[in-house]
Amino acid sequence: MHRKREKSDYIVQNVDLAFDILFYVAKKNSMKLRDIEERFNISPQTLEKILEILIIRGYLDYNKRRRIYTLGIKNFELGQSYLLHGEIRKQARPYLQKLANEFGENVYLATKSNFEIVYIDAFEVQRKVVVKSRVGRLLPMYASASGKIHLAYMDKEDLEEFFKEVKLEKFTENTITDREKLLKELRQTREKGYAVDNEEWEKEVRCISVPVRNYTGDIIAALTLSAPSFRLPFNLLTGKIKDRFLEASEELSEKLGYSKEVQL
Repeated sequence: MHRKREKSDYIVQNVDLAFDILFYVAKKNSMKLRDIEERFNISPQTLEKILEILIIRGYLDYNKRRRIYTLGIKNFELGQSYLLHGEIRKQARPYLQKLANEFGENVYLATKSNFEIVYIDAFEVQRKVVVKSRVGRLLPMYASASGKIHLAYMDKEDLEEFFKEVKLEKFTENTITDREKLLKELRQTREKGYAVDNEEWEKEVRCISVPVRNYTGDIIAALTLSAPSFRLPFNLLTGKIKDRFLEASEELSEKLGYSKEVQL
């Protein structure tokens, strides 16, 4: 007896087909509708919907006069984003290593993914008690130091969208779940230039984070130190560590084209 196919099966299948069509057009540079129809054994109605979505989202362009499909600008944007992340990791790597060795704690490079934070690189130290690796993990923006950095410099419209989309859930007793308290924390983060996670995502773990800017002044990543709370008292966190991370933030941002003078 065969299992009845669910609606989700068709959705996944169509997503898979959309990628196949996109890569097929990429190989051929340009494609007519009949070529796509011959290559993919799917109904004209389904194909029409997939092509329409790819065009609307900017992944395909359609030339009505020549009746051909070509890659859209969105693919270039994705490629540039990928290369940029590669460049950020390359430039940030010496700073991750230097800061980690200086303070004997894990140091991470994090960036924004929608309304979450993803750790894209790290230099992790060898100690008996360390914070478990966060590379590749998604963390809530409001409960992480690196996330607060991105939120603090977010424009008003995007911040409003964040509050509409994200439910402020409690992970520890220190997690900030009140909107006004979080907004106050973000204002302070912007004024000070750094953010702190005081056991808000994980118990017994503290973090400090500073912004990394590109040539336009936009926040594109954050440098973050994470350590067990018993090794990271606040006087050290907001003293020497903070000063060194702000120095590193400024140097790395300059390597990526940022200039205070230009922004002023």
